[in-house]
Amino acid sequence: MGQRPNLRNGKSGAAIAMGLFLLSMVSISAALRWAYPGGSQRLVQTLADYKFRDDSLEENPPTRQALPKLKDWNFVEDLGIEIAQFETVFWEPEDTTSLREWLSASEAVQGGDVLEIGTGSGLIAIACLLHGAARVVATDINPNAIANAGYNAQHLRLEQRLETRLVEADNPGPFAVIQQGEKFDLIISNPPWEDAEVNEVAAHALYDPDFALLDGLLEHSAAHLREHGSLLLAYGAKQAIERILLRGPELGWQITQADARQLSELPEVFVPGMLLVLTPQTETGKQQESGAD
Repeated sequence: MGQRPNLRNGKSGAAIAMGLFLLSMVSISAALRWAYPGGSQRLVQTLADYKFRDDSLEENPPTRQALPKLKDWNFVEDLGIEIAQFETVFWEPEDTTSLREWLSASEAVQGGDVLEIGTGSGLIAIACLLHGAARVVATDINPNAIANAGYNAQHLRLEQRLETRLVEADNPGPFAVIQQGEKFDLIISNPPWEDAEVNEVAAHALYDPDFALLDGLLEHSAAHLREHGSLLLAYGAKQAIERILLRGPELGWQITQADARQLSELPEVFVPGMLLVLTPQTETGKQQESGAD
């Protein structure tokens, strides 16, 4: 017959083990709170202390006091972070899957200055900062989006490298808040995809009447790019992409489709969105094209 187990010693050992486990969990929890201040409870507690970095909002105390409301927390698996979403701010991370993959794999963002036009929650601006951008200027026409992007950067302790700028509704051009001589290594936009009227502030993330924003990006981005800079456009609508492929070369852009899918096989609107990388054509490239004609 085998030896009977010592239940008393077993229980004591289990109690000690459980105590050590609980102690370790408390320590880990405290460490996580220090390293990653996540969670909706913290947002509710600290939102009133959030500091707007945008100058136009600083000059308007009533706007600063009208704090937006938290709608949700969203975990972004490829970045390993949670992103807060405020009310009226659009959220669909699959729009920019290929764009985030490009940022992760490319060295172009590292140490560079980035402009993001239409930042929304700040997801892409934050992705750029996490992948080594020296500085990001993020613009949006929705005041809640400006607050949202700024809060997420502050929440992740990245606010020192992010500058937010609010675009006025009566001057909504893509470079309305960018100075004439400002240049960037990357200009990024996941703009509204469809040509339709905008009837409320949240709809600015969905509709681009007469594709005015898209045309403005194609026509004026090159003037704000440094040498060897690129314009990154993430779209999931065939009409907009076809417009880029048609107008881009006419305006001096060389276009690379950073997506293995065939546009002809996709529906009119689709996710994930497709990334197009546009670089200004060099004089040599233009001459070669002219000779080929």
